[in-house]
Amino acid sequence: MNSPKGFGRRYFSLAAILAFSVSSAMASNKQSFNDHEKVVIQKKISKKDKIVNEDDPLVITKKIEVKEVDAPFASEVYTAKDIKNSHSKNLYDFLNTQTSLTVMPSFGNTFSQLIDLRGYGLASGYENVVITLNGRRLNNIDATPQLLSSIPIGNIKRIEIIKGSGSVEYGDGADGGVVNIITKRSNNMTVKTYAGSNGLWFGGINFGIKKNKFSISGYMNKTQYDGDRYIDTTGDKNSNSSENKAFRFDYNPIDKLRLYVSKTFSKMDIFYPGSISLSQYEKNPDSIPAYYTHQYYWDNVLSYGFDYKLTNHYQVHFEGNNENKLSEYIQWHSIYRYYYNSYNTRINYNKNNLKVVAGVQIFNGLRKKNSGDNFYKDNTGYYVNTSYKVGKNTISLGARREKIKYNYDAKYWNKIIYENAYNIGYNYKLNNFTSLFANINRSFQTPDIDRFFTFNNTTYTQYFNKYIKPMNVNNYNLGFNYFKYPHKLKLSIFYANVHNEIYYNTLPYPQNSYNTNLDRTRKYGFELDEKYNIHYNLFIKLNYIFTDTKILKDTNNPLIAGNSIPGVSKHKIKFAIGYRPNFRTTFLLSHIYRSQAYAMSDFEKKYAKMQGYNSTNLSVNYKYKKINLFAKVKNIFDKKNALFAYNGNSLGVYPVNYERTFMLGMSIRF
Repeated sequence: MNSPKGFGRRYFSLAAILAFSVSSAMASNKQSFNDHEKVVIQKKISKKDKIVNEDDPLVITKKIEVKEVDAPFASEVYTAKDIKNSHSKNLYDFLNTQTSLTVMPSFGNTFSQLIDLRGYGLASGYENVVITLNGRRLNNIDATPQLLSSIPIGNIKRIEIIKGSGSVEYGDGADGGVVNIITKRSNNMTVKTYAGSNGLWFGGINFGIKKNKFSISGYMNKTQYDGDRYIDTTGDKNSNSSENKAFRFDYNPIDKLRLYVSKTFSKMDIFYPGSISLSQYEKNPDSIPAYYTHQYYWDNVLSYGFDYKLTNHYQVHFEGNNENKLSEYIQWHSIYRYYYNSYNTRINYNKNNLKVVAGVQIFNGLRKKNSGDNFYKDNTGYYVNTSYKVGKNTISLGARREKIKYNYDAKYWNKIIYENAYNIGYNYKLNNFTSLFANINRSFQTPDIDRFFTFNNTTYTQYFNKYIKPMNVNNYNLGFNYFKYPHKLKLSIFYANVHNEIYYNTLPYPQNSYNTNLDRTRKYGFELDEKYNIHYNLFIKLNYIFTDTKILKDTNNPLIAGNSIPGVSKHKIKFAIGYRPNFRTTFLLSHIYRSQAYAMSDFEKKYAKMQGYNSTNLSVNYKYKKINLFAKVKNIFDKKNALFAYNGNSLGVYPVNYERTFMLGMSIRF
């Protein structure tokens, strides 16, 4: 790893060059743009009272379409253009650098990363946010994060983040909110490739054909990475590889009916390092860990469904998904097989100012281990949600009833839980581009199947523990939207009152660590999201989040009352400046900052707060006709970053994004 020596000379020069480029190019816009191009761009962005959003996205996660300015809930929407301009390496990279989510590799595993939204902590935050792909739920029935690395970032049409709401439509686990990922169906062919530091290489193709009655689309891609660290003394590195394929067929036999079927397949092979000590990390993040993990993974999904317009006011939607997954930990000869079947049916009513959606969601999950244990978790939810608009007022009301059934073959044990959710939302539109909103949301999270086990620190085995409660959250949100050029501004404040927050109580040897509940916790915060167009070819973007968490009461461990949830930074800042010196070239300079936080699972504050997270990135894009050339430098100033976790006996450190890296690539559209 290169140390940032010579900062005063090298990076002052870099800043001076960038500043000079901006000022010079702004002074010579007539030379940079031809007259026609300049007029076209200025016309696009100077229309009075127009919401500045090139793709005019709709927030559809409530399953009732609503524009951002009319939404009675806090949201973020990112279009295909936002994603493309970020030049993110993959979806995790985009979510971490561009959105309000906190994303970190899961104990070194870059393919299945930890995600936190609104202060539930990296240890289990991913279980408190529902993530869907074209409506298919990606959350697992055990303590495994959602797998997003199989989704090609270039194939995404839109990403929608609903904060502090969504439990009525998506049920179990939507405490922090919902992330919806919607992919696009190509009608041409695009080839993309890039290469980068440490043997990174990607090659992929998107293709599609669209006719009057049908369309066919798909993609194929492959990623290889040689690794940035040695994981043992024999010279092995944390290398990985992945392959993803998909095919989709859409057919419209009549105008009112659309049928579709799709098939996706992914396989991954990854070596990832275990933790190192804090002293090793401070001395050299490249230190060889005491152990590493070799994991092989494949995923096979069949999806199908239809949309049928019964009348001008009624529409029926059905989707089914059958998913088979395998996760194998090679050196431990441990194999997990997953079988997920989900079915979602809903009917929409839309007439005048009234919109109603009512539906049934079924999710049947089974995990089989090669040791012979079979564990089932089945969810069945019924919901109805309404939206009524009168004048400048939009009112949203919804409720959900969900049945959760567990079955564990090894213990001949079963359990049934019933949970409820509701949502009340209100939006007042001051004018075409300004609105206020308020939202109250009741959500729940039932234990994943791993929560019913306790780890024995003496024998290194697990035993069954059924004494864990579901979690319930009351979310309160207030917000303000202002979408008028040159601003796109969102402000929101939130408060979450949490009962029985589920967590893993990590105890020192020889005590047994176990899953349990915190009696009462609370979380509150403030969110600001602003994009300001300084000039028609220059903009800045700021995302700032303040989050404060506190444990109010815990019967099992009264001493931790008053402490904060570990792994949650109070301050998060994501800042970017974008500049277009001419019609073909775009620069994007961005920075991510997260303040200090206690290590994951360090509820008792045995260690001081760990260092924060800092990374500055620069990307450049050049477009010529149907060819895009791009380059990106990540972590320009070579800052050290890591995930910190407490295991009951010591502090483990998992270095991540701890050195400067480079990426260069191109895409061609045919």
